Formats: sequence, C-alpha cells, structure tokens
Amino acid sequence: MTRLTVGDYDAHAQTLCIRASKFHKSRCLPLAPDAGDEIARYLALRRAQRRPLAPEAPLVWCGAGRVRPYSGGGLGQGFRTLCGAAGVHTPAGIAPRVHDVRHTFAVQALLRWYAAGEDVQAKLPLLATYMGHISIVSTQRYLSFVTPLAGAATARFAARWGALIQAPTESGA
Repeated sequence: MTRLTVGDYDAHAQTLCIRASKFHKSRCLPLAPDAGDEIARYLALRRAQRRPLAPEAPLVWCGAGRVRPYSGGGLGQGFRTLCGAAGVHTPAGIAPRVHDVRHTFAVQALLRWYAAGEDVQAKLPLLATYMGHISIVSTQRYLSFVTPLAGAATARFAARWGALIQAPTESGA
C-alpha cells in the first residue's frame, strides 16, 4: 500500500497492480466494483484539487506540502487514528492493525466459499496468489482457525462424513 502509484490502478480493467511486494512478487488484483468506484471518486477529487495524477505519483500520500508516500509505520498510525475516530475497534477495545484487514479478508473469503459449497482446498491457491503468499502453506499458517471457520468446516465434515461416525453406546461397546 505504501508503494502504490496512480499508474498501478487500471480503471478500465478495475485492477490494482501490486509491484515487487513481499518475496519480490508482483500481481494484478481484481477489485470489487465498489472499491473501483471509491478509487475513481478519490482520483476525481484529486483532479478537482489539482493534486498530482501522474502515473508515478503515490496513490496515497502524507504531508500537506511535498507529495511523498506513507511509510509503513505512518500508514499504520493513520489507519489506527481513522479507526479510532470512526469507532472501529477489536473485541479487546483497541484499533485494528492494517494487517488485521488482510486477515479479515482471508477469513471472509473462506467463509463465502464454505457457504457456496465450494471446494475450499482447491481455492486456497487462488487466495494465496491474491494475497501475495509464496505458497498455500503460508496462507494456511497465516489464517488462524477462528470460530466461524471452525463451525463451517465442522458442518461440512459432518454433512459429508458424519454418518460414518457412531456415537458410543452406554455400555461402552
């Protein structure tokens, strides 16, 4: 996010190009229509305010004067400030981290796939690629087994294999 430029957004294709991120991987991510609409509105506002729109200009930047991209720490602090002002907090009562948004995205993708009856194992490589992980092993480690996922996985297992498991009888036999 800190290195995104205006040129990384393709309005026609509704994609955002992530260049040489972790492990020097690049990828173009499809955006949801509402995300593309928000970026288009943001860029229109920049145009109206005569802010930089050259392809190499930072997509988001800090500072009132000179245009410079956020640092990782600066983006995190700005995100926490924004969440605090909006009343968004974790169950522990603190502002979420930027990384928490990635985790939530991944969990919600898995929950959508479970709800749609998709083969979640077959879809994991897609999620790993989208998130820029080097393999699905990285994605599996990244995703803690949260309660909603545990429930969805348990329900799927029970529907498929539950009849094969016999409850113990009272006699223990």
